[in-house]
Amino acid sequence: MTGSILLVDDNAETLKNLSLRLSETLNDEATIIEWQPTEADGDMSVALNDRIGVETVLVVTDYDLTTTVKGLFGLTIVSWCQKVFVPVGDFSRGNLTALPKEPNLFEMRIPTDDTAASYIANVYRGFRDIRALIEHNRPLLAEGASLAGVLAEVLERPHLESQFAAYMSRLGAANSFLLQKLREFAGPAEPADDEKIQILSYVLGHVLLNAILKYPGPILSLNGIAAYIATVPAEEEAIEEVFGVARYHGPFSALGPLYWRDDVDNVLDELGQHTGNQTFESFGDFNRYVVSERIGRNLQTHQCQRCGGSKGGYWCPFTSRPVCEREDCSVAASSWIPQGAQLSRVEREFYDEWAPILGM
Repeated sequence: MTGSILLVDDNAETLKNLSLRLSETLNDEATIIEWQPTEADGDMSVALNDRIGVETVLVVTDYDLTTTVKGLFGLTIVSWCQKVFVPVGDFSRGNLTALPKEPNLFEMRIPTDDTAASYIANVYRGFRDIRALIEHNRPLLAEGASLAGVLAEVLERPHLESQFAAYMSRLGAANSFLLQKLREFAGPAEPADDEKIQILSYVLGHVLLNAILKYPGPILSLNGIAAYIATVPAEEEAIEEVFGVARYHGPFSALGPLYWRDDVDNVLDELGQHTGNQTFESFGDFNRYVVSERIGRNLQTHQCQRCGGSKGGYWCPFTSRPVCEREDCSVAASSWIPQGAQLSRVEREFYDEWAPILGM
């Protein structure tokens, strides 16, 4: 069955242009449905419900829809989609500061530049693919596998279940509708497999996209692997040369080069067999050294006044810089970062500035 994407915007020209660009990107992979809400639609929740079905994989909405319907905002669309467990992304075309840059766990922030169609297409493919993987592994539903267990199995990394589980410790706080539904699942009425698959696809797709791929741990983004070997993303060509065998090819992989951390470690261990009796202050120093030796030159340094850009190992998702385990460089803030994100830390200066204000 071909999935569909619902595009919602109050500007007819913008809606048509995005739809055309998305159709060109996806070809026949998805049905694109356009909706320009108007007062003639009546009850907006009913009108939205009429345009969403079992084939709907993704909804994309503008933040401000008030030019055609008084008082209608994308936040209403987002809330309704979260209630019925349909992935949704929003953007702010007119006022770029109307929405925070960081969405919550069960939401995507759609870019407003020329990359919008590509991003939407890749998010669509990611949610479509993870649903297909779960469909292919239906026996897991009967076995009563945990959320993390299902994700680990469909990604063919069963040994990572505990690490994936650590990313899921706060799901209820991120979506109260989800918590209510999971309680229903635990009740006497056994849900149908199709309903389970919808919920699993929704939850695991968001956890993978907005947590596991965002905060380096078992899977490393380009930023994450660059920080891991104490260098910069500009070394992408060298990174691919050395770690190409570790590439992640699962759902959402088209959003950027991604690497399995355990496969990266296998490469580093093999390279490290030739270091002799040398000692290193940290694993970041070791990683940088062995990769530099492998490519026959020193890796580029990153911008850090504390170490001259030669140390690393961790990625700070708040300052978007590599950090190391030195006390003056970073802190392991478990309340800020998912527990499974073992290679994510908060830069010390940022933490010291904001922790008192946030009460953390």
